[in-house]
Amino acid sequence: MRRKKLGKKRGVALISLASLLLGAGSVYAAVGNPFDKDLVGRQANGSVLTPVNQYVTPAGQQVEFGGNPISVKVRPDGKTAAAIIGRSDYGGNGINIVDLETGALIKNNIPLSLSHMWGLAYSADGTRLYATGSSGTTGKVVIMSVADDGTPSILQTVSLPLAAVGGNINPQDIALGPDGKTLLVALSRDNSLGVIDLESGQLTDRIPVGNAPTSVVVSGNTAYVTNTGGRAAEPGDLTVDSSGTPIVAEQTGSSASGTVSVVDLSGKTVSTTVEVGLQPARMDVSGSYVFVANTNSDTVSVIDTNTNHVVQTIDVKPYPDAPKGSAPNAVKMINKNQLAVSLGRNNALAVYDWNGPSKEPRLRGLVPTAWFPVDIATDQAHNRLLVANADGVGSLGPERNLKIQGISVTGHSSYAQQGSLSIIPASLSNKELVQWTDDVYANNNWFEIAGRNAKPRNNKKPVAMPERIGEPSPIKHIFYIIKENRTYDQVHGDMGKGNSDPALTQFGKDVTPNFHKIANTYPLLDNFYVSGIQSASGHQWVMQATNTDYEDKETDVGNVRSYPGGAGDSLAYASTGHLWDNALKHGVSVVNFGEDTTAFSGPQAFGTWTDWYNDYLILSGQKQGELHVPIGDYTAKTDIPSLDPITYKPFPTFDSGIPDQYRYEIFKQKFEDYVKNGDLPQLVQMWVMNDHTAGTSTGFPTPQAQVADNDLAVGKIVDLISHSPYWKDSLILVTEDDAQNGVDHVDGHRAPAYVISPWVKKGVTDSHYWTVINMVRSIEQILGLPPMNQNDAAAVPMSELFTDKPDFTPYEFVPNQIPLDTLNGQPGSNAAALANTAEVTTEAKEIEKAWTAWSNENKVHFSGEKASPDETNANMLNHVTWYATKGFDTPYPGEDKVLTPAEVASQPDSKAVQ
Repeated sequence: MRRKKLGKKRGVALISLASLLLGAGSVYAAVGNPFDKDLVGRQANGSVLTPVNQYVTPAGQQVEFGGNPISVKVRPDGKTAAAIIGRSDYGGNGINIVDLETGALIKNNIPLSLSHMWGLAYSADGTRLYATGSSGTTGKVVIMSVADDGTPSILQTVSLPLAAVGGNINPQDIALGPDGKTLLVALSRDNSLGVIDLESGQLTDRIPVGNAPTSVVVSGNTAYVTNTGGRAAEPGDLTVDSSGTPIVAEQTGSSASGTVSVVDLSGKTVSTTVEVGLQPARMDVSGSYVFVANTNSDTVSVIDTNTNHVVQTIDVKPYPDAPKGSAPNAVKMINKNQLAVSLGRNNALAVYDWNGPSKEPRLRGLVPTAWFPVDIATDQAHNRLLVANADGVGSLGPERNLKIQGISVTGHSSYAQQGSLSIIPASLSNKELVQWTDDVYANNNWFEIAGRNAKPRNNKKPVAMPERIGEPSPIKHIFYIIKENRTYDQVHGDMGKGNSDPALTQFGKDVTPNFHKIANTYPLLDNFYVSGIQSASGHQWVMQATNTDYEDKETDVGNVRSYPGGAGDSLAYASTGHLWDNALKHGVSVVNFGEDTTAFSGPQAFGTWTDWYNDYLILSGQKQGELHVPIGDYTAKTDIPSLDPITYKPFPTFDSGIPDQYRYEIFKQKFEDYVKNGDLPQLVQMWVMNDHTAGTSTGFPTPQAQVADNDLAVGKIVDLISHSPYWKDSLILVTEDDAQNGVDHVDGHRAPAYVISPWVKKGVTDSHYWTVINMVRSIEQILGLPPMNQNDAAAVPMSELFTDKPDFTPYEFVPNQIPLDTLNGQPGSNAAALANTAEVTTEAKEIEKAWTAWSNENKVHFSGEKASPDETNANMLNHVTWYATKGFDTPYPGEDKVLTPAEVASQPDSKAVQ
């Protein structure tokens, strides 16, 4: 790992980096890949490379454990601390207890019988510990006794009623009432503050507050509640839904309001509502002030409890002139006059000198944490800070090991998260802060960032990848294609070159001949990563180059509030906007085919996969007849106002019941109009998603056939473009949104990706580290779009893949090698599903039937009005897809036998991803 360092001669109280960074703006900083060929994961020097273009080198002492810690609290006696993980059993379960004297993990995975977890609070004497979470669809509060050694034991579990909008009430942060006899709970989906009487164990009150409350603190007889979704909507407001609540929103879909409800606990009413920044999260009370971390505004609001007015707003800028993107999500006063702010997206704490609201706070420096810090607690007995790092060190949890035909295989899943606590001294010397600030800059690739984003120069000769944003390129049109959920090894493990593992190949050359041809013709990228774990986070990363604090936490706790699998929740949208917002704002034309659409509906009955496949045959001229649904009768819909006008409505959204061949024909018709009229938009977004598969559901194609359908559609799209007049100035970028539906021998985030153009080097294997953030930056670099946020501002474009000596040879698609209409449940389909089973025994047939039954139970999530990318349990879908492709006698990686659906459903992995 190559890391630049700041000079240490500025070891003074004020750390100033402005001269270094601003000075770099006048000289172009050479654009190279700062991560070189490092693989995601732990490096030789102890650092960890994440799939979001960052190293982590956390300061202090680290305590690692399975799962995603979402909250941390110190017991009042100062001897122990408790951390609660967000999802049960996927690498961890429940509560972990740390000995603060030694920093050792003394109790691990204390179960709470909850599937999703969030908040923690101790009683004043430390004899009780309270936790919030859910079991299935029921919100719960767990009341525990605490032994002398800090170990909690469950005394009582309080079940909460349904939310006012129906479904899970979604309890989040909690705090003890001022008398110690009540528990105050932020009820996120109920838009209320719950009051639990600890004597009776009953929820006695639900005090209406703002939208999507998440955190609560107490000052005197007053509670302060952050409303992530801001104020309630009024007539005339533009709104976008979030789990049944209309959120006051911008045209980009993101929330336009953030508030704190001030609750009079005597009267159990809201006495006033304070406007703060966007998507406020956690708070801290110090003296007569409440400090509020505003995740979508990059600010901290300071509220005077005497007046309940905001008396100061602190702009969080980790480096001079930084755009938004730090996502401050927790705050804590330390050493009486210093403010520690958790910067979730920077993997750091920002430490400010704070001497009252009348003085401008001074940034003393930055302290590196592990990946995505979300909570801070103070260990006053040892004068230390405890930081809960939700993503910790990434997908370094338990590996899946397997022998296939004598070959040992190690597979990683993106869900195998290893979280951590960082224990950091609260008294920070100038020398330490200089060093640690230096590390944060290096980890985030902030050195020379001003030069990387310098203004364009005049009279520059066009080159394929401009050195600076805004300088000319011969590439005028970019096609950005998003696919669904495959790891690199699943598709390219059989390449015979690059970092590939053939034993993990499920959809090799016989299934994906076009992806193989493309990877052999254009660069084979064997070190490319998607940044999200699942569609709810993955689509945000591919279109925003970031993910909101809200959605990241939703992923970490199992998406209790909502699942925006592409779109569908205002709070999942960053205030910095989407790629198309950036383009439209700067005069770049855009058309959208399917991406971030949420429904596809019309007046007629939807029909079956076969009906839509027949429509494809008719549209392609292979069959005569009338379409079962005339083009235009069914239209795509989106909840994002800015996306709706540029969306081509006849193109379907996610639905496994519609073949990608149909999507290709719809795109082809529109593309031919663009060719005829000479008006192709500069940016074309497209969601082509049937590599997701529908398991072995009856009436749907087999997993192999659906992936082959996806492969053929993408191959035809490339063929179509390459044989058009637009080929000479086009670039096609293809990525998955996430890689959760499989394992990979490097990391669960590694995915197949393609860079296709006459202006791209041919026949090379490129092993440099790249992510979807680099892909977004490449689009911006070529189309002259400024970065949206800190992530794409720090990223480098994929320059080394491009050439200024174009090869205009068109691409010829490869016909599918297996029939696309090989349907599960039809005569002969069992043979396809069992094709890789060495001996088709009665037991294998019975297991195949059981998995078909499970798939059929989940049909509603694969197709129709309730279709969503990941409503089905990912662990279950991964198993049935593995068996259908590798054989019903081949155990899933990490297991010693083929399992029934019931056996897989009982696995911890399955409980965590429902």
